[in-house]
Amino acid sequence: MQSARSEVVELLQQYRELRTEYWLHENLFTISWWILFVTTVGIFIVWFIILDKKRIFEIVTYGFFVTAVGVIGDAIGVSLMLWHYPNTLLPVSQIAEVHTIQMPIIYMLVYQYFHSWKSFIIASAINAFVFAFMLEPLLVWLQIYELHGWKHIYSFFPYILIAVVFKLVVNKFKKLDRYYES
Repeated sequence: MQSARSEVVELLQQYRELRTEYWLHENLFTISWWILFVTTVGIFIVWFIILDKKRIFEIVTYGFFVTAVGVIGDAIGVSLMLWHYPNTLLPVSQIAEVHTIQMPIIYMLVYQYFHSWKSFIIASAINAFVFAFMLEPLLVWLQIYELHGWKHIYSFFPYILIAVVFKLVVNKFKKLDRYYES
């Protein structure tokens, strides 16, 4: 009798092969794939042009925190089958381009341009609204994102929480850094 662990490994290998086959023959170079490609490259270029280079370490640190939580949260959601991505830029089960490039860049732009807490929270709430109620449904319509027991409303508050918590963290790091400069 085969152990459960061996069976899981075998199923994961079959999944990887089937996922790669699907990606090569039914995903690569589709309209959805091209939209992901163009938006990922485009947003990166625009961000790099308008990035405040004097604050690059601070802004990118904030972006890395957003990326980490986005990737971890997405891994949990995909693992629990709350959602999945039928079409991706790369042949992986998570949508790496959204959580490692697009989402963090948009968060970094909000962080860069909205300095006061009041304006930052308002901008973050608008960003969360756009992500949860406009971009997520658009990704569903484009067959990039598919929900299984998850609702767009569930994403709204975590989007705000991510922005606010990491602004607090980066602000704390900046204060500590100033303290240790002396």
